[in-house]
Amino acid sequence: MEKNKQNIIVDCTLWMWGHAREILKKLNKWDIFIWFDADIRNLNIVQPELQKEFLESGIKLLFVNDNFLNLRKNLEKLEITKITWIYYDLGISSLHVDEADRGFSFKLDGPLDMRFDTSKWITASHIVNSYTKDDLIEIFREYGEEPSSRKIAEEIALERKKGTRFKTTKELADLIGRVSKFPKSKNRIFQALRIETNKELEVIEESVRDAIDFLEKGWSIFIISFHSLEDRIVKNIFKKEERDCICSELICVCKHKKSLKTTTKKPILPTEEEIKSNPRSRSAKARGAIKM
Repeated sequence: MEKNKQNIIVDCTLWMWGHAREILKKLNKWDIFIWFDADIRNLNIVQPELQKEFLESGIKLLFVNDNFLNLRKNLEKLEITKITWIYYDLGISSLHVDEADRGFSFKLDGPLDMRFDTSKWITASHIVNSYTKDDLIEIFREYGEEPSSRKIAEEIALERKKGTRFKTTKELADLIGRVSKFPKSKNRIFQALRIETNKELEVIEESVRDAIDFLEKGWSIFIISFHSLEDRIVKNIFKKEERDCICSELICVCKHKKSLKTTTKKPILPTEEEIKSNPRSRSAKARGAIKM
């Protein structure tokens, strides 16, 4: 980080603060670090720990309990007009996966919830029990890329006709295990439901475009994704923002001006060592760009 100016850093996905701690060690005493986390439980755990650890640093720590979809609204509320670095980790926290009562893992029996923000009312259980068969097929195919999407959705619909209500992760996992011959089906279906429950793909594009607007010239945006659909959204935004014209006319009428220069022509992938120490990182892809 630059020593002769105030750095304003935004971490859009605090989770369990592993990246944040390393960034904080490089900051100056007058810098500002802003964290977003839609999950109040994460904030309640992390905030006092970081405040205690960096109490003497002089760095201003700001914690925002909100989805990064609302990046613009919250930065404006904080009267911040420009930032020098912004980072997204689009994976999920180990807390979410490792706690049965959050309902993110098919390996742990708990309520079929999957909400990052527990103040929202739509849960994975609501989706499984209320969406039409065709809607479930589409979600499983698009967000999970699951070959047995139709079979699984049809079996869910059949069970619902019998009066079954899916309330727990085990109930859904057992059904998937009966219907599908593919060993990764449970993973893919649970991923698809998590994405739909939290509207994850819908919020990425709007937030990233707002981030680019707030980013100061010469400074960076960095995004780690864990799903091909997430990575495609990020790649397409970066590609579009590297161009002066995005219309198909012979004479440009869009007046679009390029705003980014990518620093990663190909995504950065985890090393074998990183995968060994953290198996959940195996699907990670990282992309970065600098504001023009």
